[in-house]
Amino acid sequence: MTATPSSIRSPRPLDVIRCAASAALSLAILFALCWAGAVVVESQSHMFIALFTTQPVASTTALVEGFGWSFVFGALTGALIAAFYNLLSRLDRR
Repeated sequence: MTATPSSIRSPRPLDVIRCAASAALSLAILFALCWAGAVVVESQSHMFIALFTTQPVASTTALVEGFGWSFVFGALTGALIAAFYNLLSRLDRR
């Protein structure tokens, strides 16, 4: 069976808002888990925490500030990935 032009489907564009929200929530939750790990057990997760805050690792301020910044950077990353995916998907249609 050969593919006819009408049976070839182009990729659906990614929803930029959905990708941004998914990445933002994922990175924020990962930050919270790393913060909890750093508070309970002395671990290397404090290096991840230092990406988003300069506050002392075990402080509540670090959790709040880092959670917010990781959410923002996650949203930015998700939006950029979706936007570039949609932009580059046009190359497949040629």
